[in-house]
Amino acid sequence: MRLTDWNETEQPLSLEDLQLQAERCLDCGVPGCRNACPLGNFIPDWLEAAARRDWKQAGDLAHSTSPLPEVCGRICPQHRLCEGSCTRNKMEGAVTIGAVERTIANRALDAGWRPITPAHRTEHRVAVIGAGPAGLSCAERQNRSGVEVTVYDRSNKIGGLLQTGVPSFKLDKSLLDRRQAILEQAGIHFVLDTLVNKAMLSTLLEDNDAIFLGLGAQKARTIELPGQTLPGVEQALGWLERINTGTRESLDGQHVLVLGGGDTAMDCARSALRLGAEVTIAYRGPVDSLRASPKEITLTREEGGQFVLEHTPIRCEGTQQVTRVHFDTPSGKQVIDASKVLLALGQQPAPPPWLTVLDIATEPSGNIRVDTQGHTTHPKIWAGGDNTLGPNLAVNSMVKRLKGCLPVSAY
Repeated sequence: MRLTDWNETEQPLSLEDLQLQAERCLDCGVPGCRNACPLGNFIPDWLEAAARRDWKQAGDLAHSTSPLPEVCGRICPQHRLCEGSCTRNKMEGAVTIGAVERTIANRALDAGWRPITPAHRTEHRVAVIGAGPAGLSCAERQNRSGVEVTVYDRSNKIGGLLQTGVPSFKLDKSLLDRRQAILEQAGIHFVLDTLVNKAMLSTLLEDNDAIFLGLGAQKARTIELPGQTLPGVEQALGWLERINTGTRESLDGQHVLVLGGGDTAMDCARSALRLGAEVTIAYRGPVDSLRASPKEITLTREEGGQFVLEHTPIRCEGTQQVTRVHFDTPSGKQVIDASKVLLALGQQPAPPPWLTVLDIATEPSGNIRVDTQGHTTHPKIWAGGDNTLGPNLAVNSMVKRLKGCLPVSAY
């Protein structure tokens, strides 16, 4: 029973299933899968290598465009991207590209695949602030070019929201530990558990040729909801961070109400179910508007999560503790009892104060303003990922590292 542990729900494909899926690829002249992938992954090529069980070539191809293929294969919304554009999707069903990607990445790494260490080091140095998808992607690309790279992060683990916001039943955190070790072996330095402030940034500007900001978007988005400060009402990201770092409270006999319809809401629901709670997910729109992937919605239903749709929250009620939430619905006012309410309403950037001190411009949304190359309004600072896009897919944050990846002219 899945609810008895926190292990990854989806298991790697067997060799037989992997080969079967790889051989289903039609090798289209204009591959829709690759065109739909934000990274432009060489999907038909690594499918062909996987069909031959050539893990070395499969690993080379998968890593040539993606710095974290084992992660993308697990958390990318393939139904909206590669698999949604697979020619076979219009026939008997798409090739399971995501399952193949995570399996070949694991097999390649297990077989000893490692990135090539640069044969020559330049004299240039880059500091990357933030060890999330964008920061790791920029660091990997710069290191590949022979630049000396140091990555700084306030957490003691790499990954950003991959580490704190994604439960282990979706992403085994040992994969991030292994990726850190691989990047360190390739020459990247990590300074973790370190908060970069104005004074430290001034030092980094003096000691490095350029700086890349991959600060993410980890501030919870709020709405006008009376009663949301009651005990028992929590922001999803903060609650998930506690859960994902090992502080798992028992919720036996409690009713948890999750407000939201995205993947974070499903993560909260599935985590609460594992902690023993009865869980209801309340979403303001119809089922077709749910932002979560169909796979996550199905898994949440299978594990016992109940959905109520077209429910717009209007207030939380309680005295010393939240006890219920009032909703507007097409059929009138409704009330749902709850002993805990998790607000999974999205997130936004939280720009640090030193951006203004350094004349780094931001948009009204809090996003850092960059040009088409990811250059901020400071001559030595570039940025990419969620702190420039707003909350987005991890794969899009990786893509932005390509544009915010410090061109040679930066030096």
